[in-house]
Amino acid sequence: MTAEFTSANSRPSLELEGGAEPSSPFLPFQRVAILGVGLMGGSFGMALRARGLAQTVVGWDRNPDTLSLAQQRGAIDLAEPDLALAVQDADAIFLAVPVTIAPDLLERIAPYVGPTALLSDLGSVKTEIVATGERLFGERFIGGHPMAGSEQSGVGASRADLFEAAAWAIVPTEAEPVLSEPSLARLLTLITALNARPLLLDAATHDRLVALISHLPHVLAFALRNTVETDLERELALQLAGGSYRDMTRVASSDPDLWRGIFQANRDFLLAALTTYEQQLTTLIQSLRDNTI
Repeated sequence: MTAEFTSANSRPSLELEGGAEPSSPFLPFQRVAILGVGLMGGSFGMALRARGLAQTVVGWDRNPDTLSLAQQRGAIDLAEPDLALAVQDADAIFLAVPVTIAPDLLERIAPYVGPTALLSDLGSVKTEIVATGERLFGERFIGGHPMAGSEQSGVGASRADLFEAAAWAIVPTEAEPVLSEPSLARLLTLITALNARPLLLDAATHDRLVALISHLPHVLAFALRNTVETDLERELALQLAGGSYRDMTRVASSDPDLWRGIFQANRDFLLAALTTYEQQLTTLIQSLRDNTI
């Protein structure tokens, strides 16, 4: 298992057999704590349990009803409403909370995390989270972002196969990570055991690229839906709409509060992506006006 880790100013490359089985059998974690058991956290817990990758999966969430439903659906073994108790005996801790609250949550759990525990997250913006994790936990914190999800939200939409064949960005705190470092090696092996494809990136490169291929499409979907909704004959338009409109606006039904936080957290890179897109639109508009398209 080898990889070349590159800086934000160069093209990232990777040589990891993401879809293959790990080169050695994965030794299950004794206790995995998942903080936030919505769609992503619930699906992660289901995947761990379905593949036997953790002996015990503990879930924590701010909403007690969410915790109860997560246990009913088999996303977690144990529901723990006390944050300190959820993490103190865990040998792996994964944050699956909105990116806007993840740094504060890392601060809150720091006094209770064991000295050898692996920490990671599933958030779609990495710079601040990784910086906070590095300050608090050093190389034991490794940022993560599985490129999987749904326009649906909540643990009720979670499923064990959500991460199958998905790219999973891995963002270590080290500028030049060593793949044999225990925490990183363990996380890479776990991801391949989930049949996902690990991709090593630095935080800035990750945030710039996801602004292009994830955050920008969501902005455009929201904008397209809003454009149609301003038309006086929008109901008739929706009756007429075919697959192209449905495909382009599917993600516009995503949780707006969640995505508002993501847009704010990745503001600079998203603005850059929007500016480039605006230039493309301006060129297209001018070609239509000039009848040169």
